[in-house]
Amino acid sequence: MKKLTLIPLIALTLLGCAHLMPGADPLVVRTEQAQSGANATFDFVLHLDDNNRGFWRTNAPAFHQFCEWLRTPLQYKASQEVPRAVLMQLDVDDLKTAYKMNKSAANSNVLFTAVGTLTYAIGQSMSWSNIIAAPIHN
Repeated sequence: MKKLTLIPLIALTLLGCAHLMPGADPLVVRTEQAQSGANATFDFVLHLDDNNRGFWRTNAPAFHQFCEWLRTPLQYKASQEVPRAVLMQLDVDDLKTAYKMNKSAANSNVLFTAVGTLTYAIGQSMSWSNIIAAPIHN
């Protein structure tokens, strides 16, 4: 239960508290903010791991395992397999479209949960990129 209460806090931290334009739907705006950074953030950490997988597997196994988690192929619409990092983004986009067509409480909750999951993964990626890509000062 504690994990679920942290997701909105993480989402607000990562997405910021920028003012919304009058009439803008906060859920759609925050969703699009998460979407705009997701691909670049995931690509960056996966690129870091790709550059030297053997090194990271041995010297930073938790980082490497996180990257492997992002790479795990999963079913999208029963016809295609995509990496988890891509699937999260596709799911959020599909759910955002459904929410825009029907702003029911059920669609709102499902979208909010998907954005929370995406935002959590973005946060993990950002944390790992700060640790792995940080310069070492002697």
